[in-house]
Parts: sequence; structure tokens; C-alpha cells
Amino acid sequence: MIGCRPNTSVSAPDRTKALQVSDAFMSDLVADHIDVVTDKMGPKFIAAAGGKPQAEEKIRELLNYCGRPLESELRHEETGVWTYVDGRSPAPLRMFVYSGKTTQNPKGVCFFAVRVVAGKNGAELINFGPLKLTSGELPEWAR
Repeated sequence: MIGCRPNTSVSAPDRTKALQVSDAFMSDLVADHIDVVTDKMGPKFIAAAGGKPQAEEKIRELLNYCGRPLESELRHEETGVWTYVDGRSPAPLRMFVYSGKTTQNPKGVCFFAVRVVAGKNGAELINFGPLKLTSGELPEWAR
């Protein structure tokens, strides 16, 4: 199982470095530079997808859920622990959540969670995914 859960016993990656990685990733999504975005996901992501062309296609398919972001605004952040599916030790994590208009939805409907762990150069992108409000109310930070 993969996921993020709160944990105060470990230190999250340096906020400044993690935010730089996250902001750069979102900028590339907004600019529709999927080839660059794929490279930022790392070699394990590309290998698991079956190669770079397949990895780019998987990212585009994921973006079909909400649309590709046309802008991004940092709206929320959390710290926690990333649990790897391959049994490696959990890693301290920072998650940044962005809002913005997409190719399919107005601002406030879709959000993008970018997860960063400590790694090479201090911070490494480990996962991202779109989040969509399908019912209920937005949390206060998202309004």
C-alpha cells in the first residue's frame, strides 16, 4: 500500500528545497512539458511504466481526470510519511496542494497534490496526483 500518514517522529524534507522541486514540477505541468515532468518523476517511474513514451502517456491519462492545469497556486501543505510498496523504510514527506483552472474545470474544482521526500539534492519528487471535488464542501484552506 502507498500513502501518506501524519507522523511527528521523523523530520520532513527541508521545506525550501521541497517547495522548489514541487513548484518546478507544477510549472512544467502548466507549460505542458510532459516530457520534462516525466523526467522529474525519476527512473523507477519510467521503468515501471515500460519506458519514457509509456510514462508520458500514463501522465496524460492521469491528467484526463481533471484536465491539465493552466495555472497553479499553492493552497495547502502537510508533512507525513511516505510508505513504499516495495517494503523499504517509510520516508519523511512534504505534500503540497495546488489549485488552479484546468483545461476542463474552473479554479476550485481540481487540486494537484505533489509529494516530495528527502533525496538527491535534498528533495525528490515521489508522487503526484489530481484531486477533484465530487461532493460536499471544500476545506477552509481550499476556498
